[in-house]
Amino acid sequence: MRVLFFNEGNLGGYILGQGQLDAALRAGLTAAPDVEARFVGLAPLGRFERALATRPVPLLAGLSLDFRTLRWHLVQAQRARAQLGRELRRWPADVVQVHSHSIALTMGAITRRLPVVLSLDATVRGWWSMPGWPLSQSYASITIAPSMALERRALGAAALVLAWTGWARRDVEREAPRALVLEHHPGLDLEHYRPAARRERERPRVLFIGGRFADKGGADLVEALGDGLGQELELDIVTQDPVPERPGVRVHRLAPSDPQLLDLQQQADVLCLPTYADTNPWALLEAMACATPVVSTRVGGIPELLDDGRAGVLVEHGNRRGLGEALRALLADPQRRLELGGRARQHCEDRYDARKQFARLAERLRELS
Repeated sequence: MRVLFFNEGNLGGYILGQGQLDAALRAGLTAAPDVEARFVGLAPLGRFERALATRPVPLLAGLSLDFRTLRWHLVQAQRARAQLGRELRRWPADVVQVHSHSIALTMGAITRRLPVVLSLDATVRGWWSMPGWPLSQSYASITIAPSMALERRALGAAALVLAWTGWARRDVEREAPRALVLEHHPGLDLEHYRPAARRERERPRVLFIGGRFADKGGADLVEALGDGLGQELELDIVTQDPVPERPGVRVHRLAPSDPQLLDLQQQADVLCLPTYADTNPWALLEAMACATPVVSTRVGGIPELLDDGRAGVLVEHGNRRGLGEALRALLADPQRRLELGGRARQHCEDRYDARKQFARLAERLRELS
């Protein structure tokens, strides 16, 4: 069975998790020796294409009426359709899996001639309903309506839709009742992300990983830890965004595949991601697989990743006082951290093992080919 995995790819500092998907699928391939796979990433945007997709339209942009979401979706979808067509002429596949579904909004002709599986972590409505970017004007939701209509058609035409969480699956079922949807996460390479002995140090260490420092609650975390930084504890921040200097804070500019990132995940006493806008962050799962206890917010599919609080601590987004109390209580209780880390690792072994997940996916793909 020949499967072409077509990935939107990392989008600068905005969305960095797409590379982890390919890594998970490659790890899972060892569980399905009959699958011949090809991995393709969408080519980077050119200058003209980026301007067409993102440049603000005078006057309309200030009113949130320049249809930037629709422009982005159409530009990316048209580029993806053309590139996928070329790839299939060079390498005919039995099945195509596309992630994310938003680049498949104009692939109708391709979905009619061979099975196309769409993968997603959020619907258009689900993504734009995140508390990180509320649609402040009463008419602003009008601008995502065309994208939602295209999405509904694409999801209904797909041979199968893979929703990474139950939260995303329920959204797909509401938005596109005709879609055949399966709750399926690609998982992690648990041989790579695994617990390691922690080195002794003077103060406990909290870790934050986020390409969008503000949207992911980075400022909330710094303020929640307050005067304790540099005295009672230390904070490692992995981001490409600017971060104000502060005692006890170390900023790391690391790529997702950097070995130093794995060491930070294994050595942290707690990973904290008090995010306002996330669906199911890879950073949480990676830390959990390393048996590092995590603290995050009740946003998107995060409660499912944390097994509704049994494999991590959940707080409300924007509640800096509650965040600080939760972190201090966890840092002061080594036994609880040990128990949470153990449950987190077990949850990953039960639900997010890339090899087990790929074996299940391969069964479904064989049915389609």
